[in-house]
Amino acid sequence: MNNQKKKILAAAGVTAVVVAGCGKYEDGPGFSLMSKKSRMVGTWDVVSSTDSQTGEVYNYCGSTAYCLEISMDKDNKVSQKLTYSGQSQTYSGTWDFNDDKTQLQWTVGGSTQSFEIKRLTNKELWLDDDLSSVDGDILKLEAK
Repeated sequence: MNNQKKKILAAAGVTAVVVAGCGKYEDGPGFSLMSKKSRMVGTWDVVSSTDSQTGEVYNYCGSTAYCLEISMDKDNKVSQKLTYSGQSQTYSGTWDFNDDKTQLQWTVGGSTQSFEIKRLTNKELWLDDDLSSVDGDILKLEAK
C-alpha cells in the first residue's frame, strides 16, 4: 500500500508539471482541450486596444461609432467588417499561424499584418501588434 501511495503521488506530480508546461501564450490559458485552430475559428469583436506607449485604453463599438468584426474560418479565410458612422466595409483575405503557433498572420486587401498571440481561449483573443508596427498595442477581442 505504501508503494501504491508513492506511485500515485509521483503520477500527480508529473501531471502537474506537464499541465503547467502546456501554456504557449503569455496570458493563458495554461491548458485547453480544444486545438489552437478550433479556438481561433469564429467571429470576434475587437473590444479594445491598449496603447503600449501611454497605457491608454481605447474601447470599440460601445463608446465609439467605430466597430471592427473579424471572422476566421477553418479553411484559413478571414473577413474584416469595419463599421464607422453607420457605413460598413468588408475586406477578405487569409489567415494562418506561424510554425509554433505563437503568432497570427493575416493578409487582407493586399496588406499583411502579424501579431504575437498573448491569450487564446474560445472566448478571448489578445494580440500584440508589435510585429506589424512600432508601437506594440494590445488588441483584445471577444467571441461573438
